Amino acid sequence: MTAPAPALSSRRERLAAVPIYLVATFAGADADEVLARAAAAASALMEAAGAAAVQLRLKDSGSQARRALLTRARRELPAGTLLLVNDDLEAVFDEAREALADGVHLGREDAAALAPRGVDATARTAAGLSAARARLGRDLLLGTSTRTLAELRTVLAAGADHVGLGAISTSTTKRDTRPADLVELVRCLQEFPRVPIFPLGGLGPENLGRVAAAGARRAAVGAGILAARDPAAAARACLRALTGATA
Repeated sequence: MTAPAPALSSRRERLAAVPIYLVATFAGADADEVLARAAAAASALMEAAGAAAVQLRLKDSGSQARRALLTRARRELPAGTLLLVNDDLEAVFDEAREALADGVHLGREDAAALAPRGVDATARTAAGLSAARARLGRDLLLGTSTRTLAELRTVLAAGADHVGLGAISTSTTKRDTRPADLVELVRCLQEFPRVPIFPLGGLGPENLGRVAAAGARRAAVGAGILAARDPAAAARACLRALTGATA
């Protein structure tokens, strides 16, 4: 069993130190394999960069299944790893309202579903994020997806504290995503240099140089690390590609 995560700084401070945000997608009965790969990659990132974050993406399952996976992941991931769950605000908490995760990532549609009745369609995503922030309180993390500077301004005002921006390249897990313009990434980074902005979508060691050239020093990576033969080596390669290190 891993030790409890250190409480030396806030979750936001710890997230700001994360260069590679791992997105672990679970499908069917592959939990053992995916968790082992995520743990190996997170351990490599903790050793090399001192910080790691893992988002659990378990589609077509209920909150109870996600809670069980969060509980297990907390045991198996290295101490200090930030742990988030995808698209399920209820899964963040157990029955006693204790936090099982460090936060949640809500896509546009899942955020919009949390909006109060009567909110205009164009404002539902922001309203849903505001509702999620109220449920989470100030300490837990709230992330969402963006493509443009205008969207980024809106979601930050609604309570998000970090975002995934993309898709930068074709994603193997979300084929219906629309591409994001790297020019927009540059604008977002320039206007909000202190906000953790994680370019995402089809990224890996071979193309992370594109976002690094745009000024990004963070990225969200899924299959580019977790589907690699050696996830720990892939994580280190991604870190080198993102930071420009040659060692």
